[in-house]
Amino acid sequence: MQGRRTDRPMQNQVMTVFERNALSFDLPRSATVGDLAGRLAHLSKRRSTALASVSVRVSTQMRADPSGGAFFLGS
Repeated sequence: MQGRRTDRPMQNQVMTVFERNALSFDLPRSATVGDLAGRLAHLSKRRSTALASVSVRVSTQMRADPSGGAFFLGS
């Protein structure tokens, strides 16, 4: 079995499922978990429906924030 090859690194991808529909979007490679939470809150408010589930596919590279504590999703 061959692995999938791409010319660019994998992006951070998010799949959200709401009561009536689903939405998929990419996150910037520098996004934090706080950025993701803010985006999900904004989407829930705009859709005025409950968020049922969230699936996040994170880039294969992670690095710590040099200022301490936080992790960036990607490099």
